[in-house]
Amino acid sequence: MRNLLLIMLFPFYCYSQNAEIKPYVQSLKNIEKTTAKDYIIQQFKEHDIVILCERDHSDISQYELIKEILSDNYFKKHVKNVFTEIGVINLQPEITKFLKTRRLDSLYVDKKLNEFQQNASFYPVWERFPYYYFLRTIYNINNTSKNQISLYPSDSEFDWNQIKTVEDYTREYEIEIEPRDSIIAYNIINQYEKIKAKNNKKALIILNIRHAYKIHTITPDNTIVKNAGKYLSDYFGEKAVSILSNRPIFYKSEKGWNYKLIKDGKWDAAFKFMNIDNIGFDFNNSYFGNDSFDLQEVKNKLKYKNVFDGFVFYKTIEEHNLVDYFNGLISKDFEKEFFRRLTIQLEYFENTTLLEKLKDQNFREKVLNEWTTKRIRKYQNFEYLIGSRDKYLDK
Repeated sequence: MRNLLLIMLFPFYCYSQNAEIKPYVQSLKNIEKTTAKDYIIQQFKEHDIVILCERDHSDISQYELIKEILSDNYFKKHVKNVFTEIGVINLQPEITKFLKTRRLDSLYVDKKLNEFQQNASFYPVWERFPYYYFLRTIYNINNTSKNQISLYPSDSEFDWNQIKTVEDYTREYEIEIEPRDSIIAYNIINQYEKIKAKNNKKALIILNIRHAYKIHTITPDNTIVKNAGKYLSDYFGEKAVSILSNRPIFYKSEKGWNYKLIKDGKWDAAFKFMNIDNIGFDFNNSYFGNDSFDLQEVKNKLKYKNVFDGFVFYKTIEEHNLVDYFNGLISKDFEKEFFRRLTIQLEYFENTTLLEKLKDQNFREKVLNEWTTKRIRKYQNFEYLIGSRDKYLDK
């Protein structure tokens, strides 16, 4: 009994309660303690569609949670379908079939996973390692499970084999801006109706940041931004639920992309105060859900519950690892094609400085070395993020 009491009181021995996080802490005290994975699985028992808002594409920790979800027996038996924003739709038949083919040679599996990574996007190569990890997760599950998972990449069509000039790239790439979200939503709905006809009606949909919002947003300059999550929410209605995971806010600065925390770190501070790093809960009737929305700067007057239905906190900011590149990403037989694609993209962006550098063989070798060496990093202004959270924790 004494040990149990010490465990219960542990967070309070570490920190005194800052007044600014008190309502968040109180809300967490009243929430049923359900793990992030179990919370999402529970949503599938109540809804057909779960839309999960992806963190930074490079964050591997969120894909550890997704691995837990996909490995769950209920998911494998009753859900089985995953749709993603990452991955162009023209890869869909090949990638879906490959991931359900058992007992392939390991070298062939590596080769195919690299190919899917190389051709997933309108970028010369999709360098974010978590996608490779995600594909391998599904392949490994399917290789041993009687209930196999189907993956449906759903981004707008793009085929590098059809891109010969910068004019070709311009024509195909600029759909990325608009109406890309409506195309992604259409691709998901169209494929979903096909599997639904076979009495297979549950699916996990993974969309990044604003693409997962169940509303359209208005920018500070009054531009209406149409989001795939809104199209999907309109179509599926109460059959769908949208889930946000803990993440930094990212925003453009003069020096590139920077990050800050939701509500200036108050949310993260409350979870740390309560010693919670794995939980899921509904936004409705919670203090978090009623908090003003600040994940992006928008003109809409919103609360978090207007944009998402629920929330999962999975691993603290210290455990978010951003992983890019890996050995084999640019295979020897792909080097020439990689530089062809890179040259076209640099011509599109009129980056004459890099185009000139690419003429130098030593520089090209340096580029290849970078793209084939796994890089693990933290968020760019990591120490600032930690400080913005911990300033609410009085020791």
